[in-house]
Amino acid sequence: MSFTPEEKADVKMKADQIYTSISEFLRGLILGHRMPKPEAFEYCHAIGDLLKVNADQARLGNLLKLALDNGGKDLAPRTISQMEDLMADIRDTQEGLRASVETLHYRLHPRRARKSRPR
Repeated sequence: MSFTPEEKADVKMKADQIYTSISEFLRGLILGHRMPKPEAFEYCHAIGDLLKVNADQARLGNLLKLALDNGGKDLAPRTISQMEDLMADIRDTQEGLRASVETLHYRLHPRRARKSRPR
């Protein structure tokens, strides 16, 4: 059995969507394995990207805190206030990122019960 060029391109596209080879994709179909949805990989990549941004935000917040702790007495009160406001904005952004990660996670795993997190 062979595929037409269009069929082969379609099979390759579907295998690529779930990050597997054509032979693994076809083997899974033939053996009746449940194939992951391509959206699952998109959600995983999006979650990874959001977690990287969250880590960057944490590093930035830590650097601001370090600057305030080490050189705060040499800074003007207005500068200190601005830095504290920026740290609060970073915390708010991180909370938004966490909420986005949670939303994506529960779209990926809809049967898992949401647990309320302590604030």
